[in-house]
Amino acid sequence: MSKKVTLSENALKVAESRYFMPGEDWEKCALRVATSISAAENGKQEEYRDKFFEMIYNMDFLPGGRILRNAGRPRGTLFNCFHLPIGDSIEEIGQFYKDALVLWSDGGGVGCNFTSLRPKGDAIAGKGGNSSGLVSFIEAADNIAKTIESGGARRAAALASVDVSHPEILDFIDAKTVHNKMSHFNISVSITEDFLSAVESDSEWELKFKQKSYGKIKARLIWDKIINNMVKWGEPGILNWNNLSKNNSYYYDPVRGTNPCGEAVLAPYDVCDLGSLVLPNFITGSVNTNWQKLEKTIKLGVRFLDDIIDVNKYSINEISIKAHNSRRIGVGVMGLAEYLFAKEARYGSEKALLEVERLMRFIRDTVYEALVELAVEKGAFPKFDPVSYGKASFIRKLPASLRMDIKEKGVRCVTAMAFAPTGTTSLLPEVSSGIEPLIAKAYRRQDRVGQRIYIHPKYKHLITTAGEIPEWFVDAKDLTPKDHFETQCLIQKYVDGAVSKTINMPRGTTVEQLDKLLLEYVKDVKGVTIYVDGSREVEGQVYMSMTEEEVIDWIVNNPDGILSNFSAEDIECNCQKPTEEK
Repeated sequence: MSKKVTLSENALKVAESRYFMPGEDWEKCALRVATSISAAENGKQEEYRDKFFEMIYNMDFLPGGRILRNAGRPRGTLFNCFHLPIGDSIEEIGQFYKDALVLWSDGGGVGCNFTSLRPKGDAIAGKGGNSSGLVSFIEAADNIAKTIESGGARRAAALASVDVSHPEILDFIDAKTVHNKMSHFNISVSITEDFLSAVESDSEWELKFKQKSYGKIKARLIWDKIINNMVKWGEPGILNWNNLSKNNSYYYDPVRGTNPCGEAVLAPYDVCDLGSLVLPNFITGSVNTNWQKLEKTIKLGVRFLDDIIDVNKYSINEISIKAHNSRRIGVGVMGLAEYLFAKEARYGSEKALLEVERLMRFIRDTVYEALVELAVEKGAFPKFDPVSYGKASFIRKLPASLRMDIKEKGVRCVTAMAFAPTGTTSLLPEVSSGIEPLIAKAYRRQDRVGQRIYIHPKYKHLITTAGEIPEWFVDAKDLTPKDHFETQCLIQKYVDGAVSKTINMPRGTTVEQLDKLLLEYVKDVKGVTIYVDGSREVEGQVYMSMTEEEVIDWIVNNPDGILSNFSAEDIECNCQKPTEEK
């Protein structure tokens, strides 16, 4: 243990409510997790217990929330999320409800592609009557989710995705326009390049189900409804199926969708095995990146997540089979904003993009080096085939030397990167979540617990000393949508999974403005979530920026006040759809 780590008052509240067992502190929590996961290291348990402990305790790499909470406990999953299948029969629908209920009760989020369900009004052969439609079955699932306060005060979380050609797509897009309706589900429309072309050429788009045509409508009508609802409600999100489907498992287990926050691209019964590098911890001398430390931590983090698969307790046998066949893991990051502050690079600027690209290329290459090394030591994932795997679009973009090593030695996991929002875990080291910019230099947070104040320490210092704010010290309101899009598109190039990112747009953003931006940038990502400031005021907006005058007034009246005051129930997914923690 190289240094004594003391959690702040706010971080301690989060840890005690979400992760600690009775009587634990941060040191005991880190040791519990390290001891539990190192059990997978046959003959080397003590060695890796110590290494895992130091990595977690020092917060160089933080496991996902389910790992921190459930490792070493008698029950509870170590995976944050899952993807479940559903079929067009009452038996298959019932199986989905059953499986989802089991996973929600264990604390896992659930994603599902509902495209296979027949549209409203279609005849039900054999049993008679007509279908109530896919939206009705999603609503039923949401009602089941409401019964669960799962996995240690964690709300049940889910994602429903539907293909843009489904005959019920317009009703699906409008499914969450009623206050508090489907509150446990995020919704996303899965689009294609053909659909985008039809929008741009103002052509008609055919609606169909199981090869049967249900007529044509203007593609622009569907697109405009998506955009209008994004601006007003922050949903639906968009999944770019052409990009999303290009997964390393294409040849034996095609993916069907994502987890609730969209960073893990998954096949049916696949898992979301997450952990994140805490980027500011790899800055030395205030500005330089410690590449040697970063490499060591990445490789240890990959091993740690791979071990999770072998020590996890599985509630559903199909999930155990899938996890072991693919060994899919998800290395991510948190604290990108602070990393760029250290580099004095304005988020989204040319300098920042150069720094981000150098960092992401290094992470990608080191992750795959670790996968090869683990394959040599422990064996490649069971479904590995050197010829087919080498043809995957992501693998073809790796350096030639890495491709040669993969072909000769294999890789331990089919995919290994997923950039999660890290909404809760980022509160432990008190860094920005995922790849997001600083949400605000100062803000009120209003939710079901109440209202709290957060003032960034650097901002408080600048205000109280009348200092000038440097041009690189920015938050979300200082940025243009282009800054967000350029950053996400760049990072996605180096991630074999997906990137969870909210494109924050200023109050007053119009449908026309979003239309032009989204039509271009959606072509370069796997998924998009849009949040226009003020769009959730009907439901109660979570973040409300404070003016400089409000900050000064608060500091004067609270000279010894806590800068940030999050409480347990306050912590939800930072994908602007409050259903899922990380």
